[in-house]
Parts: sequence; C-alpha cells; structure tokens
Amino acid sequence: MHFSVATALLEYQLDDFCSDLPLSEEQVVDVYKMGLWGIDEIENFIKKYGNKCEFRKVPSFLYTLNKFNNNKIKKEFQFRKKNNFSAEYLENQKFDFEYKSGLYCEDGGAEFNPYLFAKQMLENSCNKDKMFENTKIDKFVKENGKIVATTNFGETIECKKIILATGFNFELMQKKNLCERVVSFTIVTSPVKNFHIYKNALLQDDASPYHYIRLLQDGRIMIGGEDIPFKEKCISDSKAQKKYDALESYLYKLYPKLKDKITIEYKFCGCFASTENNLGLIGKTEDEDVLYLISCGANGIINAVYGAKLLEDIIRGRKNPFEELFSPLRD
Repeated sequence: MHFSVATALLEYQLDDFCSDLPLSEEQVVDVYKMGLWGIDEIENFIKKYGNKCEFRKVPSFLYTLNKFNNNKIKKEFQFRKKNNFSAEYLENQKFDFEYKSGLYCEDGGAEFNPYLFAKQMLENSCNKDKMFENTKIDKFVKENGKIVATTNFGETIECKKIILATGFNFELMQKKNLCERVVSFTIVTSPVKNFHIYKNALLQDDASPYHYIRLLQDGRIMIGGEDIPFKEKCISDSKAQKKYDALESYLYKLYPKLKDKITIEYKFCGCFASTENNLGLIGKTEDEDVLYLISCGANGIINAVYGAKLLEDIIRGRKNPFEELFSPLRD
C-alpha cells in the first residue's frame, strides 16, 4: 500500500457502476457489503486503540455533470435501494454546486490520515518487535518443503508460506497481469474559511477520468483524479503541472467563489492499478505456499483490510466466499 500518495477516501462503492461490472447482481451486493464491513473493521480498530489518525465516518456523493448520464445514476440508485443500501437520488439538492443528478449515501464512507493509521497499526501490532525496516527480500526459493528468503543484507528467513505485499511492483505479474496501471494526480489547497461540504461528504463524479474531493479536518480541500496511463519512464514536470492545473480548474468550475480565496499548497502524483472487477489480487498463486496481497482495484485500503481476513482464512484452511473474486489466477 503506497500510503505516501493515498488520498484515503474509504467507500463501499466502486469506480464503476454496478451495471458495468463483470459481476452478477448477487456478487455486487456481496462486494458492497464487504466494503461496509471493511469500514466498520477500521472503526472497530479505532475504538479499541484510540483515534490517532483523524478517522471519521462521512457520507458519499456520486454525481454527474452530464445530463446524458442521469439514467446511469438512477439505475445505480434503484439497485442500491432494491438491495437495502441507504441511498437518495438527488437533483441539485443539498450540495452547493451545479450538478445534473447524484446518489447520496448517508453511510457511504469514511476518511482518515493514512500515514498516521499505518503508524498506529504498527505500534499496536502483536509482533512489532519482529519487524525490520529498510530490509528488502532479494529472492526466495523453495527448498525441501520450506521457503527460504534472502535479504539484501545476506540474511535468510525460513517459513512455510510467504505473502507478497509489494504494492504495484508488477515484476510479480509477468505471467498473468490482470491490472491496468495509471497515474493519479492530487492537489491540496490552503485552509479555506467558511467553506462547507454537506455533512463533509466524499464527492466523486462519473467523468472519465473521474474526480474526487474531500474536505480535510483543518479546512483544506483535497481534489484528485485526472488519471493517465502509467508509463515506465518518469512523468515530466510540465505534464504533471498541466494535470494539477486541470484539477484546480475543475474545483473552480464547481465552486467559482473559491478562486480568489485559496492557493494550492501541495501537489503530488502516484501510480495505482485497477482491475476489471475492481478488486485486488489477493490469494494463492500457482504455488499455494506463495500468496499475494496486492490491494489494487477501486478501494485499495478496503481491499487490504478484507485481504488480511481472506489470507487468514486461506492459511487456516477455511472457505471464504471471496476467494475466487480476488484470486490472482482468475480469468
């Protein structure tokens, strides 16, 4: 998980409408419920260990600026209502910007500071004394039924199973690459006085490339998106700046009164990956002792939270209903 560039919008909805996913209706319902479970699981951790990462539950609002997409928003709303998810269909209500239609979910999401959350998890880990910083596994081999991993310092670690949680290092996926990598861009404004988003909702449009907005707890606005395909070579500063400018222009399109009130104080970009079914690559590989936890897909952090449960079930020999949907060997 690349927490250094995560914007940490935690939502149960995916990047694609339910009708566009290569999943059955029942599977989409299960995946949405999994997303809600993941948010609750993070909240339960916060309740147990304290809120040191600015966690808060907030609604989500998926909207369109294109009148021709109203039907897609309405169909998604009908799907959620039919399957007992909280949802309201809105037409220029509640939010202080012009949109054609939108889907508002009161319990749709949450947000936090991903760096502080990662730090908090490490501090409360039961094996925190067995973690090694700045240590790379250069290679691993299977010998006599055991896996022997060699570090960059020449030390070896022996284990029965190994979990590869390598972010978006796709050297691992040379045989079967199920992911499309993109670069996403983000800007963060200076704190804004007297600016509000209804109930601090997470905003996301249905454009391609899409945009998302969240209001940070210190009054800054974070807006991201403008994704482009990932290339192996670095993105030039000028190309990145065009994307940052596009994000700023989009913000002023929604909220023109902000134009003379803010400055852009932070901007960054990073690689992430998406899959056809919006779910990560988590589970057994061709060698059942080598497992992946590559939390790409629409909700990387939620994928990772559920992925830990999925891998525990696999290792303990328990059946998990999501094993095939997350499988790195899926078609």
